[in-house]
Amino acid sequence: MILEKQIKSSDRVKNHGEVLTARREVETMLDLVKNESERIDSRFLEPACGDGNFLVAILERKLKTVTTRYKSKKIDFEVNLLSALSSIYGIDLLEDNVEIAINRMFEIAFTCYKDALKVKPDEEFQQVMKFILTKNILQGDSLNGIDKITFTQWTLIGYQFKREEYSFSQINQEAEILNTPLFASLSNEKGEDVFIPQPIKEYPLTYYKNIGGQE
Repeated sequence: MILEKQIKSSDRVKNHGEVLTARREVETMLDLVKNESERIDSRFLEPACGDGNFLVAILERKLKTVTTRYKSKKIDFEVNLLSALSSIYGIDLLEDNVEIAINRMFEIAFTCYKDALKVKPDEEFQQVMKFILTKNILQGDSLNGIDKITFTQWTLIGYQFKREEYSFSQINQEAEILNTPLFASLSNEKGEDVFIPQPIKEYPLTYYKNIGGQE
């Protein structure tokens, strides 16, 4: 049996409290929210994502749903793969962890595309995937530096994406007060009004293959 490496170095544990979550524990925790973890557009945020153990596990579950439903039509497969990718967010204090997490997620999405459609994604589509990942997986301090973190919300409308940017400090503080999740809906299951964060920047609807060219 191959044991997973949960500690990269004693210095990283001492200086940053870094202990990675093993795959078995990741899957067990995700099974507690199984339906949401497999829903393509269900949003997840890991505020101390390390090198991406939770992020890649969530992405794999979502991409299974994408493949099952959409592999027979390329354009539908592509937009839903991007929807899955754009729904997953991560923050980590360490730059190398962020880079590794982005690369891992890109490789999973790339491989899923190649296996499902029997062809590699073209350079344009690869650029879109990378662009989304660099906006969603960020270096920062999710405890003491939230005022410096800006997240992008992606909303798929047909074959276009609506992109809006939000201050993490606003989302975090208001959501804590009102006990609502990140990017909350207008009303909860009981029909009660909940907090809706206001975007600090909005972009026009953009065809999915063109969003990689946005600033």
